[in-house]
Amino acid sequence: MMNMKICLMLSIAAALSLATAALADDGHNMGEEMLFGRPGDPEQVTRTVTIEASEIAFNVQELTFTTGETVKFVLANKGEQNHELTIGDSETQLAHRKMMAEMPAMDHAQMSDTEMSEMQGHDHMMEGNTVDTAPGETKTFIWQFTKPGTFEFACNYPGHAEVGMEGKIVVQ
Repeated sequence: MMNMKICLMLSIAAALSLATAALADDGHNMGEEMLFGRPGDPEQVTRTVTIEASEIAFNVQELTFTTGETVKFVLANKGEQNHELTIGDSETQLAHRKMMAEMPAMDHAQMSDTEMSEMQGHDHMMEGNTVDTAPGETKTFIWQFTKPGTFEFACNYPGHAEVGMEGKIVVQ
């Protein structure tokens, strides 16, 4: 069972490396700052936004921020299945959605800290723009919006965004 889990993790790491390379070829910077911002400093948080996930919807459809604003995102999973919150531009969302569809057996919300750290550097989720939650869980991340634009938030578990678990982020 452990060997199967390791093989699955290595397969995921390889797929994520390919997705990361594809995004980099499209002009995405998968380093500290991305086109839609960067992980934020907890000391600089100017606003907290709580988003509730249920079957299958978020309680928010649009968010507006100002350039430079540092936001603490709180995802509260009120549903009966795993959900995630990913922020990004449309290309990042599509790449992540594709990866999630190719790895349906992967349970990101239940991965141990050790398993997640083994994937460090391979997954854009390690960049601080995503949290995965199991039913009843609440998780947070902090993001600074460094450039104006229109971006997206979504749950990219297979089929979730397609039926409405997504929203718009406007940074002015």
